[in-house]
Amino acid sequence: MADTPSSDLVVETFKLTKLYRNRLIALNDVTLRLEPGCVLGLLGANGAGKTTLLRLLTGLHRPTAGWAKVFGKKMGPNSADLRRRIGYIPTNPQFPRGMTPITYLDYMARLFGLPADVRKPRLASLIRAVDLLGASGHVIDGFSNGMTARLAVAASLINEPDLLIWDEPTHGLDPEARRSMLDLIKELAREKTLIVSSHNLSDIDEVCNHAAVLSHGQLIYCGSLQDLKGRMRRNHFEMDLEGDQKAVAKATTAIRALPDFKVVNLRQRRLELYLHEEVVNTSALAGVFSILTDNKVSLVSVRSVGQQTEQAFLDLVEKEESRGFARIYQDEAA
Repeated sequence: MADTPSSDLVVETFKLTKLYRNRLIALNDVTLRLEPGCVLGLLGANGAGKTTLLRLLTGLHRPTAGWAKVFGKKMGPNSADLRRRIGYIPTNPQFPRGMTPITYLDYMARLFGLPADVRKPRLASLIRAVDLLGASGHVIDGFSNGMTARLAVAASLINEPDLLIWDEPTHGLDPEARRSMLDLIKELAREKTLIVSSHNLSDIDEVCNHAAVLSHGQLIYCGSLQDLKGRMRRNHFEMDLEGDQKAVAKATTAIRALPDFKVVNLRQRRLELYLHEEVVNTSALAGVFSILTDNKVSLVSVRSVGQQTEQAFLDLVEKEESRGFARIYQDEAA
């Protein structure tokens, strides 16, 4: 993402900072660049600064320091021309009471200045696309979470935006509604640039090709999702074994004697291995395979334990926080 000229970037921030009440640092010195066609997963715990970043990118908040550019122009409270090119879904979207999907979407289209000959067919197309045709004349007040989420999607697309910014779009959805939302994101990703914030790391793993990780308001990673996975520690493995129980037990004893492993557990014929962090896993596992062969124990399967994106994210935050603790400790000692 770093090689694209600034004028061609969809989103660019430089030292973007936001303080609330002049003391709470919600976002601190965030610099990132987003190319056209990127599907960025925004990761971070509650309070990490995700929603603040998205509100700054849409001009809903003013930055305390630094700047955010969208389509090469600085974003601010008066940047209506830029916001017309963005489809935004906040967390837990709320709608006016007493309106129906038809009246609400027509109202939104009028706000964007769409003439009737454009507005009406687009409205009908979107209602069908989000599967609300049967409820298009019903009052929104009684909608389920899934129906509300689908209406929010339709509203975010009414202006045919080039950039979609969706804050927790699967929050509160049942499995079926969540699956529909993820399938829709995949479809839109073919022609749009997206920023998707989510607590569900498996969602990010499924639909995104890039990730940005926020921790306590600071950007601790921004790059490809594949590179993020490459940073994770691969030190926990499970092996399913086949062979005589005595032979399996004997092999396990021999593996426990190897210096590379801090934990070796055997449950029935499933071997659980934890490596020391500094150990190269290929050489350690080669030793295990050799012992299994010597004891005539067959290997049925081997796997690295833990969801990849989730483990990579947790490892990254853990390392960042340990560095922060070390800095604080050193400052106190000094």
